[in-house]
Amino acid sequence: MRHLLALFLLLLAGAALAEDKPASLVITYQMAPEERPGFRQQLMDTALPRFQEWKDKGILQNYRILAARYVDAGNWDFMAIVSFAKTADLERWKEIEKTAPAGLPVTLAGVTSSIASAPADLIREEGSPAKGAVFLVIPYEYLVPVGEYVTYLDGYTLPQFKGWIGEKVLAEYQLFLARYPAGRPWNALLLLEYQNEAALADRDRVVQLVRSRLKDNPEWKAWADNKKAIRDERQAVVADELLSGNSK
Repeated sequence: MRHLLALFLLLLAGAALAEDKPASLVITYQMAPEERPGFRQQLMDTALPRFQEWKDKGILQNYRILAARYVDAGNWDFMAIVSFAKTADLERWKEIEKTAPAGLPVTLAGVTSSIASAPADLIREEGSPAKGAVFLVIPYEYLVPVGEYVTYLDGYTLPQFKGWIGEKVLAEYQLFLARYPAGRPWNALLLLEYQNEAALADRDRVVQLVRSRLKDNPEWKAWADNKKAIRDERQAVVADELLSGNSK
C-alpha cells in the first residue's frame, strides 16, 4: 500500500510539474501573394492590438509577430510566436480559438490559404532584442532521440551562437522543439535575431571565423563531423518583426 501511495504522489507531482512548465505556440500563416499587403495592414490594425490585450490580461506571457521578407510559395508569409507562463494557460488559448482562429479576426483568417499551429517548448535562448534587427528563421528535423539532439545543440550549436554574439552580429537566439512533431515539416525551430542588415550580410564571414576558433576543440570537432547524421536543415526564411510584446 505504501508503494502504491508513493507512486500516486509521484504521478501527481509529475502532472503538476508539467502544468507549471512554460509553453509556446508557433503559428504560421500563408496566403496568395496578392493578399499579403492587405493581410499585413489588417494584421497591424486589428490583430496585433488584440495580442497585446491578451498579454495585458495575462492570458499569454508574450508574443512576437514576424513577416517573411520575400514571397515564397514553399514557405510561410507571417509567423506568430506566442509564449505562456505555464502549460495550463494553453487551455485559455483554446477559448480564444473559438472566436479568433489562430488569434485572427474571422474575416482575416478567411484570407489565408493555410495556417499551422505547433505547440512547442523554448529549450535554449540567450541575448536580448535589438532595435532594427533582422531575423533568420530556420526549421530542422532532428534524426536522433531528442536527448541526443539537445546534447548536440549544447556541444556544437550553442558555442557558435555565443561566438556570434561575441562578434556583435547576433543579438539573440531562441531554440524551440515541437511538442507533437509527428508529420510536421519541422520538429526543431531556430530563431536568429541579427543586430541589423549589415550583421546579417556578414553572417558567412563570422560563421567561418568562429568555426575556425572551435575546430581545435575535439568534442566540438566530433559533433561537426557527424552533424548530417543528427539533423536535416530545411529552408530558412528572412523576416522582419512587425510588433513584439518585448517592446511593450
